[in-house]
Amino acid sequence: MPRVPRETKVLLGPLQLYRQILRVHRYLPPAMRAMGDDYVKSEFRRHQNIDNPAHIVGFLSQWQDYMETLQEQTKPSDRESPAPANDPLVRSFNVPEGGWGKKIDSERLDKLSDEQIGQLYELRQELDRSLGKKD
Repeated sequence: MPRVPRETKVLLGPLQLYRQILRVHRYLPPAMRAMGDDYVKSEFRRHQNIDNPAHIVGFLSQWQDYMETLQEQTKPSDRESPAPANDPLVRSFNVPEGGWGKKIDSERLDKLSDEQIGQLYELRQELDRSLGKKD
């Protein structure tokens, strides 16, 4: 059976990707930016000395997908406004229609380790606390 070619994408280098993610975070609401910056910094620090090429590619591709999602969700609004469209503060109030981020599909969720699921749960709790949501 012939293999269906997957779309290949060029991955950014770790440092370039790290910097671009932090730049995109400037357009998030302040609480989300602070939490996102801390999380990105700790994850990149934790994975700094990984030698396995498969892990490196997986790590970089997932973070690049994250960055591209946020770039799409934080782009200047098409709505008419007297405020400058490229102002980070103005853009941080442009909440995307479906909310921030994206849902994790069940196939990807099944591949996560127990530790990763625990991290997601803790991240969700922290986000809810920072947004003032009750349990």
